[in-house]
Amino acid sequence: MSKGLERAQVNASRKSPSVQRTYRFDTKTFEAFEEDCARHLSNPKRVIEALILHWLDAGTDARAAMAQKHRARIGSTGDTD
Repeated sequence: MSKGLERAQVNASRKSPSVQRTYRFDTKTFEAFEEDCARHLSNPKRVIEALILHWLDAGTDARAAMAQKHRARIGSTGDTD
């Protein structure tokens, strides 16, 4: 089999590339981001990187609000023993 024909068969059998998204957040889009991740979590590393950037870009009050919303959603009081 020729290399050109082999390459054509390999290219034909590849799945189409997925959509890459870069997330930068504000409080209005964070819930949409969470829903999007739940639906199409194909690259967890990108999700984690985006969350870290969101956390680092946020101020103290915004971080506290994020933590409070998360605790309310999962039912945790934040108390540790």
